Amino acid sequence: MNWHWSPALDMAPAERDRFLADALPGCYPGEPVRGPAPGGRSAALKHLAGYDLADYGRSRNFTAGAVSRLSPYLRHGMVSVTEVRDAIKTRYATEPARSEEFLRQLAWRDFFDKVLDWHGRGLDDNLENAKHPVERVRGLPADVAAGSTGLPCMDGILHQLFDDGYLHNHQRLWFAAYLCHYRGVSWKEGARLFRQYLLDGDVASNNSSWQWVESTFASKPYFMNQENIDKFSGGEYCRTCRVVCPFRASYDDLQEKLFNARRAPLQMVGRHEPPKPPVVRDPVRTVAPAAVPCASVVWVHDAAMSPDDAALKANPTAAVVFAFDERSLRREPWAFHRLAFVFDGVVELMRGLPNPVKLVTIGDPATDLAAAAKQLGAATVHATDHPNPWVRETTATLRKSFAVTDYARPVLAEYTEEPRRFSRYWDKSAGQVLGYAPKGGKKFQK
Repeated sequence: MNWHWSPALDMAPAERDRFLADALPGCYPGEPVRGPAPGGRSAALKHLAGYDLADYGRSRNFTAGAVSRLSPYLRHGMVSVTEVRDAIKTRYATEPARSEEFLRQLAWRDFFDKVLDWHGRGLDDNLENAKHPVERVRGLPADVAAGSTGLPCMDGILHQLFDDGYLHNHQRLWFAAYLCHYRGVSWKEGARLFRQYLLDGDVASNNSSWQWVESTFASKPYFMNQENIDKFSGGEYCRTCRVVCPFRASYDDLQEKLFNARRAPLQMVGRHEPPKPPVVRDPVRTVAPAAVPCASVVWVHDAAMSPDDAALKANPTAAVVFAFDERSLRREPWAFHRLAFVFDGVVELMRGLPNPVKLVTIGDPATDLAAAAKQLGAATVHATDHPNPWVRETTATLRKSFAVTDYARPVLAEYTEEPRRFSRYWDKSAGQVLGYAPKGGKKFQK
């Protein structure tokens, strides 16, 4: 077990980034460069407090629209879906209709969490048969991995992904449709790419959305044309584009082109290669001072990073442990901006907690938590539940040696049926989310 907490606690952000880069060799692709978004609960709350959704319903589908950009903070539990819901409902208490569309979109996250809760690791594979006969290939094309497809829209999306870790939902859908339907690449390759680079990359929303585009979790595949890209990007890509556009056609013509053959139209463009493993250096290992004994340990995982987390609030005198999953990160490295975003949240959280022992480890979470508990003399581990399989698998392993207390995570709605389609979920759950029954007639687009 390797302790990496005390040296980083009082470092300036730039120094902390260098420390993180040296502590996690082989766990990120490329150079250790952080993105523009700061992590942590204070940034999340500031973002939420300053968000104006007055124009959300009209503009949310535009890449420059009034979207909240709260998803990275929601993904990592720096703010919860119920906190966002309650803040928005309070702000628009006298005009609830103004916030309805935003809350309905927020509910997609709750829906996708329920999909993961139901299927677990099954979400890594097709949930349904694809609604088309076109074959898919594995391996990410080299030009896609380099952001050099030659299409200004796709390259612009990729470079924004690589540099910032954020994409508007429409950009995600366009790229997913391009990779799956035009290039004939398995959705699993795209889902992996997004998990690595998106600040909000996860299994629930990410894998479900890719399957929604592919039609393995929808009644039909999603695809777009050039007119759609031009309209909702405000001409950002098309205005100066000089290439032969594969998207410039009617939807009827594209439907024929994309799905009435065995092979995608651009499948043979570029070379399909397995991802290159990152260069692995010897990590910097430091040991924290000896910790005082504690009767219990709280595991803070990367989806529960708030002082208002149920497990933390219930155990202010327990030791607190956050574990970077080194083995998982070596198998699927995260962009450094993702790691830095998370570490921002870890540092802020640990600084503000009253708990007497606060540790960050790099290794295998179950092994490190067990070692920490034994070193501290703890007999109980506390953790907030999450449908992410690695969270539940870790707690299952810990139960073999310790008493484990699970705490419920915040949810927008109770829903006991299999979550197959958002429309049915919303029919059953809208009253819980909104506090009233919405009027009918809404479309259920993403």
